[in-house]
Amino acid sequence: MHKIAAELRHRELTQEIYNIGDEVVEYIEHLIEAIEDWDDELALDCLAELGDIVEDARVDSGRCVGELIGLRHALVSGVRSGTISAAASGNNDIAEPEQLTARSLDAQFSIDSPTIVVSELAATLRGRTEAVAAYLRELVDYVLDQTDAVARNLDMVSLPHLYKRAGQSALIAVQAWRHTVVEAHPAYVRTMRGRNSPPFLEERARINAVVARVRAKREAARQAATTA
Repeated sequence: MHKIAAELRHRELTQEIYNIGDEVVEYIEHLIEAIEDWDDELALDCLAELGDIVEDARVDSGRCVGELIGLRHALVSGVRSGTISAAASGNNDIAEPEQLTARSLDAQFSIDSPTIVVSELAATLRGRTEAVAAYLRELVDYVLDQTDAVARNLDMVSLPHLYKRAGQSALIAVQAWRHTVVEAHPAYVRTMRGRNSPPFLEERARINAVVARVRAKREAARQAATTA
């Protein structure tokens, strides 16, 4: 019975590791949607949310890995007739993306003349914005790959360190976008904002509406019971 309980707990913790990684990348994806809508204020809000999620992920992943190490030690072949290998396979299939910075954006999408025509300026700013979004998507793939590697082999990488680094990398990339696009050409950014509404905002609005309806029904039922 103890072995069965340990195996069930092992599965729960392994799934929790995947869930933690999924939550981190979900908030990086929110950043992508904000940037693709050219919404600087929303991007800053998403950065703040990502920072909170990363801190939680570091704590939670450290706890999960610590408990999993103990469980796997008990379940490996030998004393406990284990069904779980102590050295489960884990692969780093995706390389960490090279950090995107304001300097690299300027170099890749340069504005060589102060008298650049509007169409060329627009193309350059779109290129910078698309490059930041593409970098963040690479970061999403990398975090998912590393999380999966740890779920398979706890010795692969440190998840708390991974999530901290991912949060820092996202911050640097967004700062690069703000410096080279938002702050450098605010008038153009204002004309682009709102053309690509972030889907996650629509989902939040839908959920909030459902929650509001449930609360209203409960309040109406409570008042009806009080006056009955």
